[in-house]
Amino acid sequence: ALTSSQIAVYRGTRSVTQYQAIPVATQANVRHSGGVVDYDRVYDGIDARLQWHWDGVDLTTGLNIERQRDDRRGYENFVGSTLGVKGRLRRAETDKVSSFDQYAQAEWASGNWVVNGGLRHSRVAFKVDDRYTNGLNGDDSGGRNYEKTTPSVGVLYRLTPVVNLYASAARGFETPTLNELFYTGSGGAFNFGLDAATSTHYEAGLKAWVGNDSRLDVALFEIRTDKELVVDNALGGRTSYKNAGQTTRQGVEVALDSRWAHNVSSRIAYTYLDARYDEAFVTRIYNPATSSVQNATVAPGRRLPGVAAHSLFGELVWRHPGSGFHAAVEGVARSEVFVEDSNTLQSAPGYVAANLRAGIERRMGPLRMNGFVRVDNLFDRQYVGSVIVGDTNGRFYEGAPGRNWLAGVSARYSF
Repeated sequence: ALTSSQIAVYRGTRSVTQYQAIPVATQANVRHSGGVVDYDRVYDGIDARLQWHWDGVDLTTGLNIERQRDDRRGYENFVGSTLGVKGRLRRAETDKVSSFDQYAQAEWASGNWVVNGGLRHSRVAFKVDDRYTNGLNGDDSGGRNYEKTTPSVGVLYRLTPVVNLYASAARGFETPTLNELFYTGSGGAFNFGLDAATSTHYEAGLKAWVGNDSRLDVALFEIRTDKELVVDNALGGRTSYKNAGQTTRQGVEVALDSRWAHNVSSRIAYTYLDARYDEAFVTRIYNPATSSVQNATVAPGRRLPGVAAHSLFGELVWRHPGSGFHAAVEGVARSEVFVEDSNTLQSAPGYVAANLRAGIERRMGPLRMNGFVRVDNLFDRQYVGSVIVGDTNGRFYEGAPGRNWLAGVSARYSF
């Protein structure tokens, strides 16, 4: 019998003007040479689903439709000899992205066993209308469609009332994003030759209560990806991408959540992720000795850049009974991160940082109000917070913000 139905509809707009500190070309026939990004975006979507229940069986079916339209312009970041001023038009186009997904998932439970399976069909379409042609740089209009059906299956066994074992397998499908399609290796036309990456996922683990107040989650996983999307060239603030061969990600995740006396709780979560290329391919890397870019062969076994092998998170939380107030201290640790595919240049060192947060939640009938404040990088440490993978200027490292704070409030009313 039909048990529930849900529908969610949204629509939003966004406008961005960004001045970039990148070199600019002066030839009239050079596309995308401007240093000012200017676009207006409209996006909307709908997600609808039906849920059914029979004796021991649950079924969910649904569809998801999403659309995005960008009216994008680019300008030179100078007028005459004055930098930081919006100059001549260098780019004018309309970029459209749409997706249409249909999915179904079923779950069967009997005794100590729970079995589930799912199927999802996805179609993603990109379309570009290039209006900056001026008779010199050509028309880069075009499009590309991606389509794939991906299955998943899983099984859970209740070994004891407090220990569950599970295993799952699935296929994955990752299309390039609009940003990844913007440039070819030469920084010219749209890169409609990019293929979608496909992957196979395996996971097994356990969920268990340890004593009365601690929950342990352990997961072993492996992901094998074909046609991995990697950086082809990153120069002058513009990054182009290409498809490499096969990659493998495998590792373990462990989390322990505990309740203590005096309304104190804790969480510790650790991830080990070994992400490597399985097949050789040629890429461009920065040579610091000559301050130039050269081709290099990435050998099988090299680690994927931008991915930390070890990640650790811990928090200690105190909650005031009855008032909805809570406060917590957090600790974050990351191991080193490689910055380019060959793993030969200086990696971004690992770091440890501490954060504080506090918040309150109050309910007044159908009205729920939340407020929070947090202080990140409490001890004002200097470390590399992120990297620009494969930057062919050699500027890989982005410093994390020093001590900083964030506060916010929200309200929700249920009719």
